[in-house]
Amino acid sequence: MKVALIKPQGFCSGVTRAVKLALKAKEDYPNKNIYILGMLAHNQTLIDDLNEKGFITLEGNDEENINKLNKGDILIFTAHGHDAKLDKLAESKGLVTYDATCFKVQDNLNKIKREIENNHQVIYIGQKGHKEANAALSVSRNVSLYDTKLLINYQFITDESPFVINQTTLNFYELSKYHEDILKHFPKARIENEICNATRLRQEAILKIEDDADLIVIVGHSKSSNSNKLFEIAKEHYKNALVVMVNNLEELKAIDIKGKKKAALGSGASTPQYVVDEIYNYLINE
Repeated sequence: MKVALIKPQGFCSGVTRAVKLALKAKEDYPNKNIYILGMLAHNQTLIDDLNEKGFITLEGNDEENINKLNKGDILIFTAHGHDAKLDKLAESKGLVTYDATCFKVQDNLNKIKREIENNHQVIYIGQKGHKEANAALSVSRNVSLYDTKLLINYQFITDESPFVINQTTLNFYELSKYHEDILKHFPKARIENEICNATRLRQEAILKIEDDADLIVIVGHSKSSNSNKLFEIAKEHYKNALVVMVNNLEELKAIDIKGKKKAALGSGASTPQYVVDEIYNYLINE
């Protein structure tokens, strides 16, 4: 099978930094358990690799998980950002913390804080329940979520020129329609498009796949927002191709791809490169 690689691939800079920070924590405290508050980045293969190195991923309620830890334990906050109150809780417990929040996410949080300090309301476009969105909403009660599925109740917005910002991993091509909707209600709204570069470049590359590709494989985890968006864009634009999203080679092997002649292979920003390489080598031999 012919295989075209959809670039860029591999970890984005935010995930690369998070992994390096986790490994530094392990180096700093080689004889202690290192706890990660949720998935460091949304990719199960990456989490499995970290767990094999001795990291302990804490799933479930963040506050409850922190409360279970003891003074002196090592805790890493994930790349997605987190509720500010968790910093205070970890400090009160006497934990040693490492913050792996992506610099792009942190920049957005800083912008939101500045707007709140200047007595403005903020409309945050994002996915309900996503850690990045939760972090933004935790800044202030004056941050309202514009959910990409449920939209927003505008009656809570009294600011004539609210600040509009978004989760960094949304669909770049859908964001404009949310902006248009907001502007209908608030013509003076101040809008910033904050899709991260790694997400945008991958989405743009999806639209450059050659039309004769009959198989499109996106390598990413189901919890990965940016991977899901790549899958959704490919499904929408390539009706004549089999479009699949898999976390690893074993998942791809379970899918019937017999008869496919030309594949395009892309990956999310938290997918390890070696997983993509394994799938590429498998496909070219099919």
